[in-house]
Amino acid sequence: MMAESQRMLMSDAEQAVMKVLWDHGPQGVKDVLAKFTEVGQEWTRSTVITLLQRLERKGYVSCDKSQHAFVFEPAVSREDEIRARMNELASELCDGEPLPLVLAFAQQHRFSTAELARFREMIDSIKPAAKKRGEK
Repeated sequence: MMAESQRMLMSDAEQAVMKVLWDHGPQGVKDVLAKFTEVGQEWTRSTVITLLQRLERKGYVSCDKSQHAFVFEPAVSREDEIRARMNELASELCDGEPLPLVLAFAQQHRFSTAELARFREMIDSIKPAAKKRGEK
Protein backbone atom coordinates (compact mmCIF):
# COMPACT_ATOMS: atom_id res chain seq x y z
CA MET A 1 0.00 0.00 0.00
CA MET A 2 1.17 3.50 -0.77
CA ALA A 3 2.36 5.69 2.10
CA GLU A 4 -0.25 8.28 3.01
CA SER A 5 2.08 11.17 2.16
CA GLN A 6 2.56 9.75 -1.37
CA ARG A 7 -1.14 9.32 -2.15
CA MET A 8 -2.66 11.90 -4.48
CA LEU A 9 -5.49 13.97 -3.05
CA MET A 10 -9.09 12.99 -3.77
CA SER A 11 -11.43 15.15 -5.81
CA ASP A 12 -14.80 16.08 -4.30
CA ALA A 13 -16.52 13.39 -6.37
CA GLU A 14 -13.97 10.78 -5.27
CA GLN A 15 -14.52 11.79 -1.65
CA ALA A 16 -18.26 11.26 -2.11
CA VAL A 17 -17.59 7.72 -3.38
CA MET A 18 -15.21 7.04 -0.47
CA LYS A 19 -17.91 8.16 1.99
CA VAL A 20 -20.28 5.57 0.49
CA LEU A 21 -17.66 2.85 0.92
CA TRP A 22 -16.78 3.98 4.46
CA ASP A 23 -20.45 4.16 5.46
CA HIS A 24 -21.69 0.99 3.74
CA GLY A 25 -18.65 -1.27 3.38
CA PRO A 26 -17.55 -3.10 0.23
CA GLN A 27 -19.80 -2.33 -2.75
CA GLY A 28 -20.14 -3.17 -6.41
CA VAL A 29 -20.51 -0.43 -9.01
CA LYS A 30 -24.28 -1.03 -9.15
CA ASP A 31 -24.55 -0.61 -5.35
CA VAL A 32 -22.50 2.60 -5.30
CA LEU A 33 -24.58 4.02 -8.15
CA ALA A 34 -27.80 3.10 -6.29
CA LYS A 35 -26.64 5.00 -3.18
CA PHE A 36 -26.13 8.15 -5.26
CA THR A 37 -29.41 7.72 -7.11
CA GLU A 38 -31.22 7.46 -3.73
CA VAL A 39 -30.01 10.94 -2.80
CA GLY A 40 -30.76 12.46 -6.20
CA GLN A 41 -27.23 12.43 -7.63
CA GLU A 42 -27.60 11.76 -11.36
CA TRP A 43 -24.36 9.98 -12.16
CA THR A 44 -24.04 7.36 -14.87
CA ARG A 45 -22.60 3.91 -14.33
CA SER A 46 -19.50 4.90 -16.32
CA THR A 47 -18.94 7.92 -14.04
CA VAL A 48 -18.99 5.68 -10.96
CA ILE A 49 -16.63 3.19 -12.64
CA THR A 50 -14.22 6.00 -13.55
CA LEU A 51 -14.24 7.36 -9.99
CA LEU A 52 -13.67 3.92 -8.47
CA GLN A 53 -10.82 3.22 -10.90
CA ARG A 54 -9.19 6.56 -10.05
CA LEU A 55 -9.49 5.80 -6.34
CA GLU A 56 -7.93 2.39 -6.93
CA ARG A 57 -5.00 3.93 -8.85
CA LYS A 58 -4.50 6.46 -6.05
CA GLY A 59 -4.44 3.69 -3.44
CA TYR A 60 -7.67 4.59 -1.66
CA VAL A 61 -9.66 1.49 -2.63
CA SER A 62 -8.94 -2.09 -3.51
CA CYS A 63 -10.96 -4.20 -5.90
CA ASP A 64 -11.91 -7.86 -5.60
CA LYS A 65 -12.07 -9.02 -9.21
CA SER A 66 -12.72 -12.68 -8.40
CA GLN A 67 -16.51 -12.37 -8.72
CA HIS A 68 -18.61 -11.57 -11.78
CA ALA A 69 -19.25 -8.06 -10.43
CA PHE A 70 -16.14 -6.31 -9.11
CA VAL A 71 -16.38 -5.36 -5.44
CA PHE A 72 -14.60 -2.23 -4.24
CA GLU A 73 -13.63 -1.62 -0.63
CA PRO A 74 -11.70 1.08 1.19
CA ALA A 75 -7.96 0.46 1.38
CA VAL A 76 -7.72 3.51 3.66
CA SER A 77 -9.90 4.01 6.72
CA ARG A 78 -11.71 7.28 7.28
CA GLU A 79 -9.64 7.73 10.46
CA ASP A 80 -6.35 7.23 8.60
CA GLU A 81 -7.40 9.80 6.00
CA ILE A 82 -8.39 12.28 8.72
CA ARG A 83 -5.01 11.81 10.41
CA ALA A 84 -3.14 12.27 7.13
CA ARG A 85 -5.03 15.46 6.30
CA MET A 86 -4.61 16.84 9.81
CA ASN A 87 -0.86 16.18 9.62
CA GLU A 88 -0.70 17.94 6.25
CA LEU A 89 -2.65 20.91 7.61
CA ALA A 90 -0.47 21.09 10.73
CA SER A 91 2.64 21.04 8.53
CA GLU A 92 1.30 23.73 6.20
CA LEU A 93 -0.16 26.13 8.77
CA CYS A 94 1.42 25.38 12.15
CA ASP A 95 5.00 24.23 11.54
CA GLY A 96 3.90 20.66 12.24
CA GLU A 97 2.32 21.45 15.62
CA PRO A 98 -1.13 19.87 16.01
CA LEU A 99 -2.30 21.79 19.09
CA PRO A 100 -3.28 25.03 17.27
CA LEU A 101 -5.51 22.98 14.94
CA VAL A 102 -7.14 21.11 17.81
CA LEU A 103 -7.75 24.32 19.75
CA ALA A 104 -9.16 26.15 16.71
CA PHE A 105 -11.52 23.27 15.98
CA ALA A 106 -12.59 22.93 19.62
CA GLN A 107 -13.37 26.66 19.87
CA GLN A 108 -15.66 26.55 16.82
CA HIS A 109 -17.65 23.42 17.72
CA ARG A 110 -20.17 22.80 20.48
CA PHE A 111 -19.45 19.32 21.78
CA SER A 112 -22.00 17.13 23.54
CA THR A 113 -21.44 15.85 27.06
CA ALA A 114 -20.70 12.40 25.62
CA GLU A 115 -18.12 13.83 23.20
CA LEU A 116 -16.43 15.77 26.01
CA ALA A 117 -16.29 12.61 28.12
CA ARG A 118 -14.66 10.81 25.20
CA PHE A 119 -12.06 13.60 24.91
CA ARG A 120 -11.30 13.31 28.61
CA GLU A 121 -10.78 9.56 28.23
CA MET A 122 -8.44 10.14 25.29
CA ILE A 123 -6.46 12.78 27.19
CA ASP A 124 -6.22 10.54 30.25
CA SER A 125 -4.90 7.68 28.11
CA ILE A 126 -2.25 10.02 26.63
CA LYS A 127 -1.00 11.26 30.02
CA PRO A 128 0.91 8.06 30.99
CA ALA A 129 2.83 8.10 27.69
CA ALA A 130 3.75 11.75 28.18
CA LYS A 131 5.02 11.05 31.71
CA LYS A 132 7.23 8.25 30.39
CA ARG A 133 8.81 10.75 27.98
CA GLY A 134 9.50 13.10 30.91
CA GLU A 135 6.79 15.63 30.07
CA LYS A 136 4.44 17.19 32.60
